[in-house]
Amino acid sequence: MPKLASQLTELVASKAKPKKTAYTLASGQGLHLLVLPSGLKQWQVRYREQDGRRGKRIVGVYPEMGIAAAHQAAAELHQRVRMGQPVEGFYDRLKIEREALTQEEIQQRLEAEEARKHSFTVVSDAWLESRKSGWAPATYTKSVFIVQKRLQPMLGDLDMRTMASKDVVPVLVDLATTTPSIAIKARQCLNGVVDYCIVRGIRGDDQVLRLQRALPRHRGGHIPAVTKIQGVGPLMRAILSYEGRVVRGGLLLAAYTACRPGVVASARWAEIDLDHAEWCIPADKMKTRIEHIVSLPKQAVAMLDEMRQYGGGEYVFPGVGKRGNPHLHRDALSKALRDMGFQGQHATHGFRAMLRTVARERLKIDIDVLEAQLAHAKADEVQAAYDRARFEDERRVVMQVWADFLHEQADSAKVLQMKRA
Repeated sequence: MPKLASQLTELVASKAKPKKTAYTLASGQGLHLLVLPSGLKQWQVRYREQDGRRGKRIVGVYPEMGIAAAHQAAAELHQRVRMGQPVEGFYDRLKIEREALTQEEIQQRLEAEEARKHSFTVVSDAWLESRKSGWAPATYTKSVFIVQKRLQPMLGDLDMRTMASKDVVPVLVDLATTTPSIAIKARQCLNGVVDYCIVRGIRGDDQVLRLQRALPRHRGGHIPAVTKIQGVGPLMRAILSYEGRVVRGGLLLAAYTACRPGVVASARWAEIDLDHAEWCIPADKMKTRIEHIVSLPKQAVAMLDEMRQYGGGEYVFPGVGKRGNPHLHRDALSKALRDMGFQGQHATHGFRAMLRTVARERLKIDIDVLEAQLAHAKADEVQAAYDRARFEDERRVVMQVWADFLHEQADSAKVLQMKRA
């Protein structure tokens, strides 16, 4: 995966010397400092149209336009592209300014610019940025996908000062027909953007959207999970027999630890201490934003030791397939379960429900210890403030008992299968 360009510093930009031919210095977001043989330095933005065509525009001249202003101009240009609006560069604006405009035309341009500043695309981008620091990376990434790929193409140029429920309900209904879960998340995002506007005075206090009953009713339910002891053995037997080493390892780690799929798929070797059989998941990966220590049973240590010999890169489970991801994608885990015949019966996230239910009912494990292993948030703020028990010693014992139980069930399923044969 190519390394993303870092933002240029003032020192690098000011020290850039002209050469015989023009050259560029990348500053991220498609922004480049173009250094011409004459010594003139211009800010160039490279972008891709919605139909895939590539383009580039000069948005300013350095040092008259500083680095921060250039990045702001680049962001606005990319927003225009996503909204399907004409892309204007520095020289385009100069040409326009040279043309004589009537007072009415000037007013129209001012109103159009105001509408753009308050458009759903611009405001929703600002909302995402405002929430970034408080969200887990996976939550932020999913929200960016929904807002920029599902909502902005349909609502991008709508003025947030006047957007009404009737403007967005058809979009939500269309989403619900194909991906109900995405539609629900999209509704949450829309309400978040509206709240953002109300707090900042873009909309009045009474200008909320009525979206509670906007989505058609559909049969919902919990994430599918094996929660009966009779299903544990066949599930584990299928996973242990799965041919793909990387995906098999990811599924086993999810089964042994009951950690969230995204956390498992993106596990780094730097987080894992095989000598002490511990996995220290950093706070920015956790939904609770609190560092989580996971005890690794001996079966997990053996699997991880095998993975280290197999890979040895930054990530425990390197990327597979054609996506070019640096690490295994959690969707690969879900696909493997479907391919093994567990569609609608068990999802990767279902290992959490399996531990919570089967370990409690069959192994009689204390509920507080299970909740600590699942890293669930405390029920209320008072409990969160005063109850900080992690039960690390108890969890070390419990997770070994759990892993042994999983393998016992897999062996039982194998014996039963042989008898039937």
